[in-house]
Amino acid sequence: MYKGTLLCCLVLGLILALASAYNGQDIYAEPNCAIVEDHARKFRDISDPTHYWVCPEGQEKADYIQCPDNYAFMEPQQGCVVWEEWKWIEPYTK
Repeated sequence: MYKGTLLCCLVLGLILALASAYNGQDIYAEPNCAIVEDHARKFRDISDPTHYWVCPEGQEKADYIQCPDNYAFMEPQQGCVVWEEWKWIEPYTK
């Protein structure tokens, strides 16, 4: 019984440590339009695949765009695709 409780505590501690080490919004938060050079590029929102960001030239703040109903954004295609074609792609880091 003691070993099971100890194992559960260790697993829980590991999960909490990993969760605090990863902050997805640091990777895919609103882009800093002041440093964006490719204003045609679309940036994915890791927390919501039905939306993406764009930085129109001359704007300091990015626009948050929603895909049409039943579509989700795929960064490699730089566009919205039907949900059946959408798949999770591991985010790359800076």
